[in-house]
Amino acid sequence: MTSPHDALQEAPIVPPEPGSIADKFREALPDVEFTATQGPIDVVLIINRDDVPRVLRTAKDDARLDFDYLRCLLGVDHMEQGLEVVYQLYSFDKKHHVAIKTRLPQDDPRVASATAVWRGADWLERETAEMFGIVFEGHPNLVPLLLPDDMTDHHPLRKDNPFARIEDWQGMRLASNAAKLGHIPAGYEDIVSAGGEGNE
Repeated sequence: MTSPHDALQEAPIVPPEPGSIADKFREALPDVEFTATQGPIDVVLIINRDDVPRVLRTAKDDARLDFDYLRCLLGVDHMEQGLEVVYQLYSFDKKHHVAIKTRLPQDDPRVASATAVWRGADWLERETAEMFGIVFEGHPNLVPLLLPDDMTDHHPLRKDNPFARIEDWQGMRLASNAAKLGHIPAGYEDIVSAGGEGNE
């Protein structure tokens, strides 16, 4: 039986239109290598993790870019291809936006903290650290935000997290009794109607 993850493929690189925000980044950082692609909403810049501090600082401070707002910072698990950090930026003055991505190896998930550039990165990095196990070097207080302090041996949003299987099992166990309680949890209607198969 094949897993849905077996069919995962990288999205094709679709160059942004001429005159996009990618061109302004090339003007501001002529010696930094990056790949620019057009995402569904934002232009996406894919950079090396060693360039993260300089690219983020320039994104905020360069007058051509002026990204004064970190809209979101999040992690993505690409399994064997590594972890990814995504920075979604917006400029209130220039009214433009961009997503910046960097890939980290699974066995060395470290990247510089963005807290020195945007104070709002503080909680976003804490959440991403505990959910994906990414270390944001230079963060002033990289302690868990949502999980117990001693829950450090797994990361809930990684695709290899064993809790995913536990949650499936709990749902199956619950489903066989849900009809008696008068409440069927969303997503378990078919299991209940089938009699809660596999609950012995």
